[in-house]
Amino acid sequence: MMVLMVLLMPYYGKKDPVPPPIKAPVVAVTTPVPVPPAPAPPVPPKPSTPPPEKGVRVRSIDVVFVMDATASMGKELDSVRSGMTSVVQVLRRLTDDVGVGFVAYTDRAVPWSVPLRAVNRGKVGDENLRLLMMEIGKVELVGNTDWPEDVCAGLGKAVILGWPAARGDRRQLMVVIGDARTHPEDRERSLGIVRSWVGAAANRSVNGVFTASPEINKNHPNEYEESRRYFQDLATVGHGQYIGNQGDMLGSILDILIVR
Repeated sequence: MMVLMVLLMPYYGKKDPVPPPIKAPVVAVTTPVPVPPAPAPPVPPKPSTPPPEKGVRVRSIDVVFVMDATASMGKELDSVRSGMTSVVQVLRRLTDDVGVGFVAYTDRAVPWSVPLRAVNRGKVGDENLRLLMMEIGKVELVGNTDWPEDVCAGLGKAVILGWPAARGDRRQLMVVIGDARTHPEDRERSLGIVRSWVGAAANRSVNGVFTASPEINKNHPNEYEESRRYFQDLATVGHGQYIGNQGDMLGSILDILIVR
């Protein structure tokens, strides 16, 4: 019996082996990196009002042409006659409110003048334009014996031609066209007429178009220079533009009337 117990001793008290626990596979837990949302398509900027382009200013406009009608102005008078309708048509494209008048002076007189009339688009404006052209067609060049002309009387006539009431948005201009100064004794009086008229309302100007050819300067240097300076003074006192002889009367007029 003892021998049997000794032989069996290694098996007593022994338990069935417990299998080692099965370890679950280690799964690495990582913090998800946030994915930024796809950028939204750019929002087109709101349309804004573009800044005004530099160019023509459109407003009501009244203009009186004050012109020398002596013998040396034949070419210029022809240009005004042939180009006036084109000038009015250009102004009509810029504004619906256009008035035009005309004054022609000679050595000591102002024999022709046309009061300011509306030449807007339409039946009435077309009729007024026809009357204006008819009156300009009646102008006859007059000879004289001295150099100066009656610019002063021409300006005096122009200021009383029935200008409409001047508003802040209404341009009113005189365009003085000639190749000779006023008589010396009338110089200061003529500049005074310009100062007074320009100073009475905003947006008024007196502009000088000096048409004498530089060739005349060779034979009459003093008169040429005095006349050129006089037309420059008209424009300076009148807050306007001075244009010397450039061989293009229509272009000179449009340069003054169309503000850029």
